[in-house]
Amino acid sequence: MERKLSGKKYLLAFILTLLVFSGGLAVGVFVENLRLDHSQELALHEKVNLRSIQLQQNYIDSGIANCNSLNQLLETYITDLSKKMADVINYDNNAVFNGYDFELVLRDYFLTEVQFFFTAQEIDSKCQRENVKVLYFYDESSFDTQGDILGYLKKLFKQKMLVFSFNSEFHEEPMIDLLLSSYNITQYPAVVIEGKTYQGQRNIKEMMRIVCSEFKEIGEVPKECRIIN
Repeated sequence: MERKLSGKKYLLAFILTLLVFSGGLAVGVFVENLRLDHSQELALHEKVNLRSIQLQQNYIDSGIANCNSLNQLLETYITDLSKKMADVINYDNNAVFNGYDFELVLRDYFLTEVQFFFTAQEIDSKCQRENVKVLYFYDESSFDTQGDILGYLKKLFKQKMLVFSFNSEFHEEPMIDLLLSSYNITQYPAVVIEGKTYQGQRNIKEMMRIVCSEFKEIGEVPKECRIIN
């Protein structure tokens, strides 16, 4: 009799454990699907922003679109894209059930970022250059502080500096490998500033000198550059 009761207890415990596990699994799938839907919605929003500014820059020559306003709008869109991309990267890293779908969304984000970079170059060809463009290629090294330094410089120079960040280890998107090849990058972190490639970790003073030298070429050096003198 006692053995039968003991057996029933074990069976009941197993059933309860299974129910709890199934419930947790269902919640996990539900939450991850919500994150995927949210990521896809954000990606669509960024593509609409990109399409909008691409169409606006076509009206520069006619005088309908203002260069300064367009550059400010471009900076706003790129900053917004970077923040949302950070969320999607976090979702992708924690994905259990929809890893492939998150990778597709992430590819979409990186491609949108590349298109924003090309659009910025097109605006420069029609307007007086107002900003310094930086491509930042990083890997998964925990010793990489280049991103923090660029983040500090971005806060310092605001809309005068545009930063485009790419994960060099995200080989799912061939365009990133193409950029790495075109700029002959073999060491990380690496930055490409107005077409000039700098590989390996650079400290804050080095980065300030490089960026400020680019401002000199533009012909308008921000007051923040005086701190390196």
